[in-house]
Amino acid sequence: MSDSSRKATLFNITLTLADTEYSQLIPSGVKELRFRCRTLHDVRYGWESGVVATPTEPYCTLPSGHDYASDKNDLTGKTLYIASSTAGVVVELEVWE
Repeated sequence: MSDSSRKATLFNITLTLADTEYSQLIPSGVKELRFRCRTLHDVRYGWESGVVATPTEPYCTLPSGHDYASDKNDLTGKTLYIASSTAGVVVELEVWE
């Protein structure tokens, strides 16, 4: 597939409440994703429900000012779970088919 035929989709996920799990289903056909916090706050993320709101292993922390990227993976049907200790944080998610 040429780069010119790839399709990007953007999601802005508002974490309205602190320490609350939010989720985003990854669309079909996605092979690459990148996400970041729009504001300067840490974000907790994981690939299973129930681990990010009250931090419980396994989860990861995306430090303030950093991006997370995953490419060349089959992400179809995966769900990204995210939370922050700060209310009102916006996470920008960019996915590529």
